[in-house]
Amino acid sequence: MKPIRNAQLRKLALAASLALSLAACGGGGTSSTTSQPAQQAATSVGGTVAIGTALAGATVTVIDANGKTATGTSNTDGSYTVSVQGLTAPLVLEAQDPSGASSLLYSVVPTLTSSGTSLTANVTPLTTAVAALLTASGDPADLLTSHSTVTTANVSNAEKVLDQALGPILGANNVASTLDPIATAFTANQTGLDAVIDSVSVTASTKGTGLQITSLADPNTAIQLNSSTSVSTTLSAPSQPANYLASFQASISQCMTDVQGGATITSDAACTRAIDANYLNQGFSTPQARHPQPYVAGVKLTGIKTLAMLPAGTIPNTTGPVALVYMLYTNASGQPGFVSDFVEQTANGWQLIGNQEQYDLYIASFVGRLQYVDQADAANNRYESGLRFLIPTTVTVNGSSTVVGSALVTGPGLPANGVWLVLSGHDAYLTFPATARTVPMYCPGLPVSTTCTMSEGTSSEYKWAWTPISGSSVTVPSTSDYASQSGDPSTIQQFGAYTVTLYNPSQQQIGTPQTVVNIAAIQAPQAGAQASWQTLGNDVVSNFLTVGGSATGSGVTSLSLDWTEPALNPITPTTILTGEVTQAPNSVATLGYDFNSSPTISQSGTNYSATNTNLLTENPLSSDSRRLIALLEQVDGDFYINTWQYGN
Repeated sequence: MKPIRNAQLRKLALAASLALSLAACGGGGTSSTTSQPAQQAATSVGGTVAIGTALAGATVTVIDANGKTATGTSNTDGSYTVSVQGLTAPLVLEAQDPSGASSLLYSVVPTLTSSGTSLTANVTPLTTAVAALLTASGDPADLLTSHSTVTTANVSNAEKVLDQALGPILGANNVASTLDPIATAFTANQTGLDAVIDSVSVTASTKGTGLQITSLADPNTAIQLNSSTSVSTTLSAPSQPANYLASFQASISQCMTDVQGGATITSDAACTRAIDANYLNQGFSTPQARHPQPYVAGVKLTGIKTLAMLPAGTIPNTTGPVALVYMLYTNASGQPGFVSDFVEQTANGWQLIGNQEQYDLYIASFVGRLQYVDQADAANNRYESGLRFLIPTTVTVNGSSTVVGSALVTGPGLPANGVWLVLSGHDAYLTFPATARTVPMYCPGLPVSTTCTMSEGTSSEYKWAWTPISGSSVTVPSTSDYASQSGDPSTIQQFGAYTVTLYNPSQQQIGTPQTVVNIAAIQAPQAGAQASWQTLGNDVVSNFLTVGGSATGSGVTSLSLDWTEPALNPITPTTILTGEVTQAPNSVATLGYDFNSSPTISQSGTNYSATNTNLLTENPLSSDSRRLIALLEQVDGDFYINTWQYGN
């Protein structure tokens, strides 16, 4: 009997041991949470802010379900951490780049429940795409007033759509086809998830409201991002690996350091490795002359972002592949900045080649808001998009300053015969005349007379599309700066090359025609509805743009300006333009007069002010056919132009 009893005891002991073992590992038929990490509310969120390189100095704002906010700043490696204690999920995150190298980035956190005290929430173009996919309009800003759509299920579905679109790019970079771009921790080192970010661009849509995503392999094939998106065509992987500029970056970084230490850019070993001997950019023969900022003591290169891979032969005097890039840096005080340039794959590797322009010519996409202050035209308030042409009124030819009387520009999105810009009464740049020209302006000696057909325009922008701010239609002027009808920007080549031919006032061609690349992504005019526009003070409108105002006379040389900007995502102008179309002094001719100014801006909360002393009104407002104030800023290459105008 004793042996039997011992056997039973051993069985009981074994059973008890097994039960304890099963309980310890959560097995068996009963549930146990002792092996699961305790779930709790995270007290902070953090991750990486990156745009194809780490984004340093970005302001990360977390907005909770009740509109409460918390902020942080990204480090030089793009990392950030923000305390979310006291915030209520779901959360929407925004990252704003003070340098202007990137448009606004978004991310989302549907729940703060976590196994630890911190949650990962990256903020990148891919997370921005996820946020756009949660909205009907495709505008992530809609989430700020509709947090309820930020659920775990909705975010998961949006990520599945994005992963499907990115299929070939994920595969090319050995990234799982079920990528979670928000919660996957990564380092901005051009591998894995970061390489995927480097391969795409998320920009304002060319078809309407919202955003779109493209591959660097083909900027003209876009997938629209909104809650109705279904992917039928995937994005192709770029032919170049994400780290294709690694050697160039090392050389140009060393070049900057050497020049800061006293080396000469044309002979330093690192500089000659990084810069092609035939470098030329807007008439400058060295990058230091064209972009002096990175060569100032204390500046450090933080990364390089590729905006576009250009078709072979786009840039003159090049034979290899060419890319448009941003070189991001921080200055001695840690403030971020960037410069743009072109690199070519040469026999010596990737090198800076410049845009190969002989003159200081510049073309970039723009989106604008035009509001009329007079009731006669108010029904035509509108958003516009197109190209901004910065063609100076003088260029240097063989060391001598030469007046530019007019310029013919041809290229994508323009009329078949091109457009003409002409010298006006006053402006740093040529403007569009009211009537389209077919030949260069003839004005030898520049007399202002009825026989001298200078420009009576105030605009350097060609508008190829527009849409009403409210209502269903608008009437636009039949002037040469407007297309014959509003077109479809999605059909226009991105980063297109334009031919600019300059003429002096005697109708003689200046030099050879120049190829100028549009350095910014094209947007639909509906993108204007998504911008955080400034609101000009009523006192400014009354004083300068209303008949009888204190600054509506002739000879005004100083103007006090004030405006407000949204607390979130403000667009603070770097240029203030005042314009006037009026009769020229001592003449019967009507001319345009523009003055560009960059005054010191004061800020108090959301209130801003400046005194513009770079202007001169020729006549009283009552004699003007048009007078305007415009606030301009450039973000990620695109100009944002906010205009208040008296008269059409």
